[in-house]
Amino acid sequence: MKNRKILKYHSYAGLIAGLFLILMGVSGAILVFQHDIEDFQWQEYTEVEDYKGLNIDLGVSTIQEKYPHWDTRLMHFEENEALIFNLRKPTERLFVFVHPSTGEIIKEINELTTFTRWLLKFHYSFQVGPAGRILVFIIGVLFLFSLLTGIYLYRKSIIKTFTFRTPVLHKSKRTFYSSLHRIVGTWALLFNLVLVVTGVFLSWTVAAAGLNPPAAPKTPVVKAPVKNLLEEIRHEYPEFSPTYVRLPLNPEGHLIVYGLFDDDPFYYSEFYNKISANFNSGEITGVTRIQEADLQTKLSSTLIPLHFGQYGGIWTKLLYCITGLTGPFLSVTGFLVWKRGKPVKKPRRKKIFHYL
Repeated sequence: MKNRKILKYHSYAGLIAGLFLILMGVSGAILVFQHDIEDFQWQEYTEVEDYKGLNIDLGVSTIQEKYPHWDTRLMHFEENEALIFNLRKPTERLFVFVHPSTGEIIKEINELTTFTRWLLKFHYSFQVGPAGRILVFIIGVLFLFSLLTGIYLYRKSIIKTFTFRTPVLHKSKRTFYSSLHRIVGTWALLFNLVLVVTGVFLSWTVAAAGLNPPAAPKTPVVKAPVKNLLEEIRHEYPEFSPTYVRLPLNPEGHLIVYGLFDDDPFYYSEFYNKISANFNSGEITGVTRIQEADLQTKLSSTLIPLHFGQYGGIWTKLLYCITGLTGPFLSVTGFLVWKRGKPVKKPRRKKIFHYL
């Protein structure tokens, strides 16, 4: 296939996806700092006075009494800080902050109205429901196609660009935009491939889940002391660090503790290791380790950490933020190259008739 035809397809894919890539790139660059933003916003609720020890079970009891039949998740249970519960129903989501010693509810926040969670939903659905989720998946596929065709088109200059032998051209505005497009696209290529491949698989998962909404939870009362379960886990599995507790969705469910094992690779998600227990007796009924899972599950576990840069510190996040903005940059420069390359229509000359 000739380069000219591939360039045409490359341009069409970029033009179709361009505006959406700008929106997704900017929102994604902000979401890299999602947890940092939330820690700052929630500081007034997480800092507590009169701390007299961590009483997780009193907090769980308070939540179950005041919010029955919610999908209940304990997402934060650190010493000297408020317990943070995430409560879910098919169309509702709440964050509830509970005093770690007294069980008193400090604050209730509608998750769907917080900046970071609104932005996250916008990132994967443009806030337009199942149709938006499918659209995000399509845009991701178009961006992937654009990257692959870009690799083919600029294959001969990739090494030159990496070795700083590709200059920024100033012959015309079109060559200037084209050279910037090529240089930035090449330097951001690897990270953009990581972002788009993980994004395509995540968007497919989200789109499929949107077509099959979950049933309303019927969470039973948890009788087993969660504190005792966590102490038993620390004793039996000292290499396991609990990070997240989920109460059973229905009477047939289990009390589940998610977390990370010390020897897990940095790019695995915390939600693929789990220790299950009977919610009445507290007896441990099963242990699931991501390292013992099949290849497909292992790959699935890497999607969110790799897509949002959750495996590193501030420098990793800054790198992801900058790389996330290269998508919008490539969309804008690609559009300018295309616009400058369009043939200029000559004005039609008016016919002058001479009558004899």
